[in-house]
Amino acid sequence: MDFIRKLEKKFYKYSIPRLYLVILITTVAGYFFRFLMPSLYDNLLLIPYMVVVRHQYWRLFTWIFTVPYDGGIFTILLLPITLYFYYYIGRNLEMVWGQFMYNLYLIGGALLTDIMVVLGGFYYYYWSPNSELNRAMFPTDVQYGGDPVYAGLSITRYMLISIFLAFTVIGGNHVMLLYFVIPIKMKWLGYIDLVLLAYYCITGGLFTRIIIICMTINYFIYWGINMSREVPTIGDLKRRRKFSQAAKMSQQKYSKHEAKQELKRRSRRPGVEYNNDGTIKFPAGSSIIPPGYGNPDTISIHKCAVCGRTEKSDPNLEFRFCSKCNGNYEYCSEHLYTHQHVN
Repeated sequence: MDFIRKLEKKFYKYSIPRLYLVILITTVAGYFFRFLMPSLYDNLLLIPYMVVVRHQYWRLFTWIFTVPYDGGIFTILLLPITLYFYYYIGRNLEMVWGQFMYNLYLIGGALLTDIMVVLGGFYYYYWSPNSELNRAMFPTDVQYGGDPVYAGLSITRYMLISIFLAFTVIGGNHVMLLYFVIPIKMKWLGYIDLVLLAYYCITGGLFTRIIIICMTINYFIYWGINMSREVPTIGDLKRRRKFSQAAKMSQQKYSKHEAKQELKRRSRRPGVEYNNDGTIKFPAGSSIIPPGYGNPDTISIHKCAVCGRTEKSDPNLEFRFCSKCNGNYEYCSEHLYTHQHVN
């Protein structure tokens, strides 16, 4: 944890704020390219053969613009719900972990996956016993509908799964409606995802296994980091937010009441009777202010603590209290910013 804190202090300024929004934007752009610009989309896919043999290294970065689920019109209809779901997850993860940790989790996992895919590609196409056959068979496999796992890797799908698994660490007891009907806790969906990842890892090809293993290792690393420190859950954050709001409203209410009482206290004059609401209490049947009530001409309300002038000696002056002085010191407009503060 000390090493991560040092990294955060040094590299926090380079982290991307609201990275979850960037991911959602690239996902939408991926669907745009997939259906409207298919030729460009084919050049964005992470294809190990194209990276290692054809040296198209930009694919190591452009895969972020590929779609996680290629299910046709049904996927497009559910896309807004999917985007909102991952927006909610990403926002809460960044709020709990912090901007730097969230960046480190996603970008670090992506870099680890890229490195391992490149190493796997060199092994499969250059270092393995059947490397020459693998290089020769790739164009034919793609042309005749060969194994799509080796053509375009669905890294974005597994990246979203890793984000969801990370959310189950802090919001495992959060309940969601599966298919908008069945209430289920997030942690149980996380267990199901782990089982599915294990199944894909067993039945998938070399590069699918590499991706799943990298994403899973990245998840367990950050799971261990969060288990080694006290990380608030989603429920803790909600309770903390409600408490802060209640405390703020209570403070505002108390401040208004205190200011009202102070105003009443300052406006009262000795020898004058007042009602409970602070108004002057006149004798019964009186329609005018009798002698002795109100402010005499010789008594002023405002007085400058420096020059001693009042609103009666100079009606054009404005008076303000200084918030930096220790006490209720009032100053005229000429000395409000030039006086020496009282400590």
